[in-house]
Amino acid sequence: MAESRSEKLARLVRVQRQIERMAEFELSHTLRQQAETEATQDALVAAVGSFNPIHAAMSHQYAQRFQRLSARSQLLQGAKAVQERRMLTEKTKADRLSEHAEKAVEAEDRLSTDEILLDLLDASLQRRGSD
Repeated sequence: MAESRSEKLARLVRVQRQIERMAEFELSHTLRQQAETEATQDALVAAVGSFNPIHAAMSHQYAQRFQRLSARSQLLQGAKAVQERRMLTEKTKADRLSEHAEKAVEAEDRLSTDEILLDLLDASLQRRGSD
């Protein structure tokens, strides 16, 4: 059975919305990782600033860990920017496909209405011709 154009576009809209949701999920995962990284950095800063002798003895390890976390934070910031652009792109694609699907449904409805009117006109003309 052949699918109509509107059905094909509706299926594409559903697929595109799923891709959009996947992009949103990736962005939310990156944001969670970034929040965890920032929380860890804050904890390290608090530990280095404390007067506890254990923390003072480990200040070198804390500094190294803070540098690694800073590098990770920068990577996550870049990934976040890329994922935000991707999410916007996927949303735009889905919106456009949705508009095309709506237009296809309208066109099919209009065609169906036109065919019904033509059938009525033909039936009316045949009835007049037979009278």
